[in-house]
Amino acid sequence: MTSSRIKKYRRFRILNWIWVWILLYCVSISHKTAPAEIREKFNYSKEEKIELLRQMRSIFSVKEALVLCTCNRTEFYFCGDKNSVLEMEKLVSRVSNVSLDDIKEFFRIYGDKKSIEHIFRVTCGIESMIIGEDEILGQVKNAYSLAHEAGTTGFILNSVFQKAIACSKKIKTDTPLSKTPVSTATLTARTVFYEDFSKTDKNVLLIGATGEMGKAILNNLLSKPNIYIICPLRKKLGFVPKDESRVKCVPYEERYQYMDWADAVVSATSSPHYTVMRREIEKKNISDKKRLFIDIAVPRDIDENVAEMKNTRLVTIDDFEIIAEENNRLKLQAVDWAVEICKNYQDELNRDMIFHDEFGTGENIDREKTVSLAKLLFKAKKEMDSHGFSQLIKIMKELDEVDI
Repeated sequence: MTSSRIKKYRRFRILNWIWVWILLYCVSISHKTAPAEIREKFNYSKEEKIELLRQMRSIFSVKEALVLCTCNRTEFYFCGDKNSVLEMEKLVSRVSNVSLDDIKEFFRIYGDKKSIEHIFRVTCGIESMIIGEDEILGQVKNAYSLAHEAGTTGFILNSVFQKAIACSKKIKTDTPLSKTPVSTATLTARTVFYEDFSKTDKNVLLIGATGEMGKAILNNLLSKPNIYIICPLRKKLGFVPKDESRVKCVPYEERYQYMDWADAVVSATSSPHYTVMRREIEKKNISDKKRLFIDIAVPRDIDENVAEMKNTRLVTIDDFEIIAEENNRLKLQAVDWAVEICKNYQDELNRDMIFHDEFGTGENIDREKTVSLAKLLFKAKKEMDSHGFSQLIKIMKELDEVDI
């Protein structure tokens, strides 16, 4: 063996087959660790995410980077050494304009194999506030696409996220976890529908109807009878409601003019500023009839002082955690099933990583011996578990059967 090959061999022997996992880390802040008023400090626009990815990659030991940002979690995935974890925390603190001492308690750090398990559980909806909800898969896909297009993913993040996405699709097909889909959008529609306004028809002012979440809420509201909706829009171009007989679009600036008409006001935007403020409502001399406000945005859309107005109830994204508890209890058996599928996909990923570390794409196996040997290796990778496959590689190296 050449000296370079011996060096690689020693690294493999010392760290064993899991060496690649210790390079992947996740710094996470989520609904499980922090309330919405803390999480909203870590919400970024698309342009801010791209710049953040660039800064993550500028950390000396960080080779790959990805940012996942939803209303319930913001997570920073990166490949580097242990020292890069603290550097990443400092970066997150700096770009979010928050002291690290003030936010460190809300962070959860995943490393080694735990980071892989966490990615799979998040992508499959097991870690969601509403277990099995449908929105997270699309959000993970978008986060992966953004990082891939920005050039901050490499073999490790590409492999992990592609496998996690495939695993999520398998779980949706083969388990009941998402068979009766419950999401923030469906819970919003249910909350409006079952609220007692002492009238048959219910009028909803929906702010943010053109966004991904807003569209989902609109469709869920329209699935209920006797709900009529007004959508204040900054730009009407390209937005065509499915049921124009029950949906009316008005200029965004006129939203307060329809507040008195509304029984429920729902806001789901990505705006960094309030879309509904108490002082603006009071300027319009709006009646004090019973009125429901639902704010599912992070950062918050609706001024929390609205909750102090007479006959008003304000529901926020954190309140849905209580509403979701029954859904989660019913899905616990499906979660066990989903976890087993995750384990199978993670083991398949392990084998891919082991093979790639030793053989790359397989083209570097000595071509004089390849026909039978390559068949053996690819078949073993497909059919053995990762521990057995790593042992096979170890034995082959010890016997010097393969020039690696």
